[in-house]
Amino acid sequence: MKKPFLALTALLATQALAADIMNPADLRRVTKARERLVPAVAKEFGPKARFIHLFGQGRVMLAGVVAEIPEQPLGTDELPLLAIVQYDEVTGAVRVVDRAFKYREARSVGQDVALLDGEGNLRLREANSRERLLARGVGGDLFPTAKGDALVATLQTSTSHKHETSVGIIDLKGQVKVLADGPGVDATPSISPDGRTVIFVSGRTTVASFYVTDVDGAEPRQLTNVGLENWMLFGGPPKEFVPPPVSSHHMEWLSNDVLRYNAGGGAFWTLNVRTGAAAPDLGGDK
Repeated sequence: MKKPFLALTALLATQALAADIMNPADLRRVTKARERLVPAVAKEFGPKARFIHLFGQGRVMLAGVVAEIPEQPLGTDELPLLAIVQYDEVTGAVRVVDRAFKYREARSVGQDVALLDGEGNLRLREANSRERLLARGVGGDLFPTAKGDALVATLQTSTSHKHETSVGIIDLKGQVKVLADGPGVDATPSISPDGRTVIFVSGRTTVASFYVTDVDGAEPRQLTNVGLENWMLFGGPPKEFVPPPVSSHHMEWLSNDVLRYNAGGGAFWTLNVRTGAAAPDLGGDK
């Protein structure tokens, strides 16, 4: 069965990804996306503009565009704001959703588009072009349910401490429910196709690890890197170390039990969210 497309980071560094460890099918799709998006973005936004992210899975995705690549490297908290375009993988069509450079992220939610601005305000732009506020204090990592009736996201729990975050679910009425809030960072959530299981990454043990909870907010259970501590990674991670995902935009569910994600540099892993079993995924369509 052909796997659904996993949204991939498309920075200029995309062409320098470790192609030798990428699934051949993934590599072809990333290359195809670049071939379609690069000229369309230049035409719509000018020659200095670049698309740097693809958000979402399936045929129609959203892409984030920067006005130009900064000359100096930026810190994680200083990422440039994005304009948003829509990309149809089948037809290659590219359509501008919002040309203002003011968004952190965007995701399709059913027929609507969720837009997160630089102030942490999450808005829903409906198919009829009406727009309404869903939530404030949203940190990012938007991941919609398969039904398109809600999103899981990272929530900013403190305005003074950017690295104190929680994981929550936001429905289309704007109701926010916190699902996990441990010490430090709880982030990068994703929700299973049946809308029940929520996985996320936490640093509560000092090593970024996958945890699992559910939409009722059950006590989170650690899935990966159990027993590891930060000092054990000095000099290189041990063989049992499972890397975290690049972001929630780099995740896809192969079933209600198995998640596939990009761990960076083109390396994909699969994770069983019931057992915690994880392994590199180097297979795929040749």
